[in-house]
Amino acid sequence: MKARALRQFAVFAAIGFVNTAVYYAVYASLNIWLPYLVAHALGWAVSIVGSFLLNSYVTLRTKPTWRAFVRYPLSAVANVVGSGILLYVAVSRLGMPENLSALAAGVLVTPLSFLLARWAITSGAAATRVSGERPQGPEPQVTEAESSK
Repeated sequence: MKARALRQFAVFAAIGFVNTAVYYAVYASLNIWLPYLVAHALGWAVSIVGSFLLNSYVTLRTKPTWRAFVRYPLSAVANVVGSGILLYVAVSRLGMPENLSALAAGVLVTPLSFLLARWAITSGAAATRVSGERPQGPEPQVTEAESSK
């Protein structure tokens, strides 16, 4: 793995820990007044938005787009489904303890989640550039010598 991708993965994993804390804080706070499934859904929604913004700006250093935002939850769905499958196999087929299996499944599925998140964010940004939306900031200056190349 290239150094840049390794750095991105490490930052993605750190943001995952922060994201989990945000989810739980929102869930626990709302669960006082709301049914637990409503609190869970709202906690998940808040954590996905925060995760998307942090991974866009910090991990991948790109401006978030609506297209990327719509695609981003796919990485979370892949994480839940993938870790669920691994958890099931570890507990029911391999006889591993449930709590250890849950941790192992979460760790094992993180690279897939990272790749999907990176795809969602960067392909959204690339598609926006292709569609003609201009990025913010100064336009690059092209000299006459460079334009003749």
